[in-house]
Amino acid sequence: MLRSSGIQWDLRKVDHYECYDEFDWAVQWQKEGDSLARYLVRIGEMAESIKIIQQALEGIPGGPYENLEIRRFNRINILNGMILNIDSLVKKPSPTFELAKQELYVRVEAPKGELGIFLIGDQSVFPWRWKIRPPGFINLQILPQLVIK
Repeated sequence: MLRSSGIQWDLRKVDHYECYDEFDWAVQWQKEGDSLARYLVRIGEMAESIKIIQQALEGIPGGPYENLEIRRFNRINILNGMILNIDSLVKKPSPTFELAKQELYVRVEAPKGELGIFLIGDQSVFPWRWKIRPPGFINLQILPQLVIK
């Protein structure tokens, strides 16, 4: 909604996260602020996404690669070609690591706005606090002002 109201704001450009800096793309925006502007922004974002995907595909290096999951499947005991050892397919250990004693806030682009995740670690494998701020929830804060008679 922000970009359809004349503001050129995109976290991928502002925060420079992931590999978006490596690609040539533009923030899609309109200044009218109506539903047509939101539609045009969505269509423009899809076109920019195609540009990003094409550039990413061109940047993938060639050469041999190794799929480590295939090694696991080669070790599976197949009896008469019908029965699989299901344990070898579904049992994967969860990665565990100790969270440092610190606070962290991360925000990323989501379809309806900004998705925020706040995490507080306390030197254990479980976070002391974990708060997710979905974009739809923050957009609802204006609802009482919109329905005033």
